Amino acid sequence: MHSPRPATPRERIQETLFPAAGEMGALCRGKDWAASPLGPVEEWPESLRTAAGLVLRQGIAMNLCWGPDLLQIYNDSYRVIMGDKHPAGLGRSVLWSWAEVSGEIAPLFERVFQGETVYFEDLLLRVERHGSLEEAYFTFSYSPVVVESGEVGAALINCFETTRQMHARALQAERDRLFEELRVERARLEYVFQRAPAFLAVVRGPDHVFELANDAYYRVVGHRELLGKPVREALPEVVEQGFVALLDHVLESGEPHVGREIPIQLARSPGGAPEERYLDFSYIPLLEADGTRSGIIAHGTDVTDQVLARREVERLLRESERARAESEAARAEAETANRAKADFLASMSHELRTPLNAIGGYVDLVDMGIHGSVTPAQKEALARVKASQQHLLTLINDVLAFAKVEAGQIELDVRPLAADEILTSVVPLVAPLSQAKRIDLSVEPCDPSLRLLADRERARQIVLNLVANAIKFTPAGGWIRLGCDADGARVAIRVRDNGPGIAPEKQQTIFEPFIQVDRRLSNPREGVGLGLAISRDLARAMGGELDVASVPGEGSTFTLRLPAE
Repeated sequence: MHSPRPATPRERIQETLFPAAGEMGALCRGKDWAASPLGPVEEWPESLRTAAGLVLRQGIAMNLCWGPDLLQIYNDSYRVIMGDKHPAGLGRSVLWSWAEVSGEIAPLFERVFQGETVYFEDLLLRVERHGSLEEAYFTFSYSPVVVESGEVGAALINCFETTRQMHARALQAERDRLFEELRVERARLEYVFQRAPAFLAVVRGPDHVFELANDAYYRVVGHRELLGKPVREALPEVVEQGFVALLDHVLESGEPHVGREIPIQLARSPGGAPEERYLDFSYIPLLEADGTRSGIIAHGTDVTDQVLARREVERLLRESERARAESEAARAEAETANRAKADFLASMSHELRTPLNAIGGYVDLVDMGIHGSVTPAQKEALARVKASQQHLLTLINDVLAFAKVEAGQIELDVRPLAADEILTSVVPLVAPLSQAKRIDLSVEPCDPSLRLLADRERARQIVLNLVANAIKFTPAGGWIRLGCDADGARVAIRVRDNGPGIAPEKQQTIFEPFIQVDRRLSNPREGVGLGLAISRDLARAMGGELDVASVPGEGSTFTLRLPAE
């Protein structure tokens, strides 16, 4: 048998320096250090041996970077950080192994060799250690190692890779952010859900258990306990009305249901009597991520007020239609009566005019002495008969004219006329009456180019009636002024006087038929009150208008407005 070969001094140093346990211990024992830049182990200074032995026996990742070339001796934990840079990096410069980040770490070593300890936490570096660049995070310290000369001769790296922790932290931060966004969004949705003007509720499962309900839903069904209860228990009165069966159908079929103005009986207070409400609503199946139907969303609006309001409007419309029909019938009946009245007045006026004309003729014959001599007393009596006949004939003519206007039998010849011509043509006809009462009658200057559209005779008839009325009611010694001016798209003909005026409450009634401002039964020569009514009807028939402005005690102004040419 051969005895074991005794160990050489180098082998004894390596066995003492490098631990037997671990991959890096075995690797360092078997490495030919003489072929490396560090040289033979037996020539290493004591400080290098001590530091190398310390690094290799540590459980945390450590790397000893020796000398100005920063030659590496690292332990098993650091080997994991090296990746595919191991084992080539053992005994070589750290800047060679980490060439891709040398520009970032070289200044750190310069600070260490000046005696400074450098510390970084979660430093991000882009390193290549598994065939491609990757982002990695490291927490480490670079500490100076003092050698026999008393100077810094190496850098000791204590290193923790925190890439996974940083990724986990980033994921946690992202998850926290998403949860916060979800919380905010959920709060926003809950706010919108609760404040929505439409009612909303969510029921789950085959028993339709209330999970959510907003304020509007509670206002519809009454403020009762809902959440966590099946619909049959929470709203028992709706079961017999078919709503639970409808929920069953929507959940089973997946088909949404939409209802419009659906009546429902609801007890809106505990123990209260059911009230009829009308709802626009929809039942929408609630789908989960896997496509299963887990519940139903109820959404809608209480339209009771609108339905009742519409029904009231419909009722009012029906009543309005009935009233309109009745009004039309009444109007037709009134028109028939008016036509009958007008026909009667026209016929009677015509029948009365014939004997009155005969009376006037016979009075003239007697007055002329055809039937014998007439005494002065008889002549006076005949004159009175003649005057009464003329007055009665005037009244009948007024009634006949009004009847024609009412019956629409007036024919008009509307053409352009000069306004001042109408005024000047009227004055000679009424001058004797005004002179008899010593009334100053005059025509104010009127623009000769001012022209209007009217029937000449009817326009003169209106103005003549207005002037005659003014003479009748203006006291002796008063004045009457006739004038005309432009009034927008019309021409205004005005008759002003300084008579007694008309009380405000009578200023519109004077245009009604058979109305007089100051009727006296003692005056047999007054008319029947048709002059102003006929005048206004004639004015309106020509597209114009007749109105009055008066101040009691100061006089009146009647204005005839006719369309301008």
